[in-house]
Amino acid sequence: MIRLLLVVLLLASAMWLGPWLTQNPGYLMLVLGPWTIEMTLVGFAIILLLSLTLLWLTLRILRPFWGFRNWTLNPFRGRQQRKARLAFEQAALALAAGRFQDAEQYFDRSEAMPEFTMLRKSMACYAALQAGHATKAMQLAELLDATKAQSCYVKADLLLRQNQAKAALELLQPHMLIPADAPLLAPLYFQALLAAGHNIEVFHTVLKAIEQKWFTKAQWQVQRYQIYPQAIRNLAAQGVFDENSDYWLALPSKERKSMAAVLGRVWAKVKAGQAEQAEKLLVDHLSYSDLPLVWPVLRHIPLKRHVVLLRKQLQHWLRDHQEDAVLYATLAYCAEQDGEPMQAEMAWQKALQYQPGLKTS
Repeated sequence: MIRLLLVVLLLASAMWLGPWLTQNPGYLMLVLGPWTIEMTLVGFAIILLLSLTLLWLTLRILRPFWGFRNWTLNPFRGRQQRKARLAFEQAALALAAGRFQDAEQYFDRSEAMPEFTMLRKSMACYAALQAGHATKAMQLAELLDATKAQSCYVKADLLLRQNQAKAALELLQPHMLIPADAPLLAPLYFQALLAAGHNIEVFHTVLKAIEQKWFTKAQWQVQRYQIYPQAIRNLAAQGVFDENSDYWLALPSKERKSMAAVLGRVWAKVKAGQAEQAEKLLVDHLSYSDLPLVWPVLRHIPLKRHVVLLRKQLQHWLRDHQEDAVLYATLAYCAEQDGEPMQAEMAWQKALQYQPGLKTS
């Protein structure tokens, strides 16, 4: 509307000034030392306009080399970009606060923002999905640069969140052959393999991950707990997990003895109706330092009343770590398994006292 009004004013001014300037072209004389420049005012205006145009073209060509990619001489575009940046800030705050429909609307208004294009479009995909518009989320994902691993990550993650593991796996597989892309996409690839039911393939992929160093040492320490317990549990549910199988023995000894793998074996024994042996296996390998990573998995394993040894071990550690929220959370799990809801509730209160939000994390 503002643009249209300015264009109308410009045309009206031209219609009024044009005939007058034709009859009164004016006279301009510039004296610079020994030089004297004489011209009409209209000629000076034309030269000035051409000079500004040449300056604009020069800056447009050179600004990427000078680091001013987003700078513009267009006042209207600059205004649009400022409004888009403000919309992006509001969208990010709404997304963080869980107001997904507001976030989706704000992201739609931030299209003119020139910075952080990949980040903004990716966040817009997630906002649309969380707002209940899965089709729109996938359409936005298709607009991302298909040559970048980050785009593949967003698309695959959206598919996994919609329980389309096979489609995500088909999307990820070609990128996993690219050494530069594999480290970024590896967590999603393992997730897709597990969700699609390719549990034995998971163990073969672990060997590739170790050989090609898809994860740092710290990352792999955490990633193990996302892989082994779920894969072994799935195989045990099908009745095909065997510690003497080739896929298991092919793993390095360090991997088979890791606490994450032990949790998987505990789950397999519970599935086989050997809860007592499962508890003994767990207690024999569990250390205090493992608890923060063990507890999120352990709380899903139904040991039932076979938690006596585990409770004794936890209470022993509690003497020296009386403010450890995870210890209290694990004790609450034991009480729940043992059919003691009041004891479980008291332990949960202690856990939440030292780490609020732990129960829902």
